[in-house]
Amino acid sequence: MSPDPRSLAERVSAETGLEFTGTEGRDGDGSRWLELQPADHPAGQTFTLRTVVGWRRLDVHFRPGNFAGDLMEAMGSADETGRGTFLAVLRACRDAGAEIILTVNGAARDPDDQSIWAASWRSLGLVLRKGMLAINNGDAEADMRQIELWTSRAAAAVFALLPVEVEGSDMEEDAPDVVGLPEGARTRVEVNRYERDRRNRAAALAIHGYACKACDLDMGDRYGAAAAGLIEVHHVTPVSEVGPGYVIKPLDDLIPLCPNCHSVTHRRSPPYSVAELRAMLNGASL
Repeated sequence: MSPDPRSLAERVSAETGLEFTGTEGRDGDGSRWLELQPADHPAGQTFTLRTVVGWRRLDVHFRPGNFAGDLMEAMGSADETGRGTFLAVLRACRDAGAEIILTVNGAARDPDDQSIWAASWRSLGLVLRKGMLAINNGDAEADMRQIELWTSRAAAAVFALLPVEVEGSDMEEDAPDVVGLPEGARTRVEVNRYERDRRNRAAALAIHGYACKACDLDMGDRYGAAAAGLIEVHHVTPVSEVGPGYVIKPLDDLIPLCPNCHSVTHRRSPPYSVAELRAMLNGASL
């Protein structure tokens, strides 16, 4: 069974909260590609993410539509949080061995160069190129996991700059009443206030991966494709302890935990640290 554009669309949609549709095809040289596009948006005014599957390599291309000028301008005007998240995701990709090709207004740019934000964006190009991958070896499930991983990383970088609405923004007006809410409701309000839609989650997983930081469990490895990408994201510092102006940094403030470890860490207030969870697991295995 070959990699499926529908399952890829479902995976990236789940990670970002933005619904995608998927298609597939082949380039002139025979290379297969899978392409995602935001659903219910005019093709010319939005963008696509095309993942080209080569021999032991993947190239993920961000391509804006022909009439996506307003979108480009909005992405270039992203706030400090979006810019920082965009850069953090790209740095994580680079640390994982990917080549980053960024062009702004037709010129090649370094993502670490802060001057890229100075001018209005008229066009944007982004390619994540990752070689030396164990793909095209006859294991379609393993191929799909690599495709999902690198496409999700590109999507997280792009999503950080998109002009999306803040989930739960209407609830922010009720912030003074948070203390009087039951524990579950209080947590829900706080998470809505500090996690802008699913951008922080998508970025955290793009940076840290999908294995639990405490027990190293990757649900996809344990259960197969049905559980690929199934992981929870934990706030290292509880959102109830940070001020209203605090900017979440996915690299430092969010980590992936499996459901079991995430439940255990919240058995105490303040939560157990990853080091404490690992100590528990090491003690239990003796």
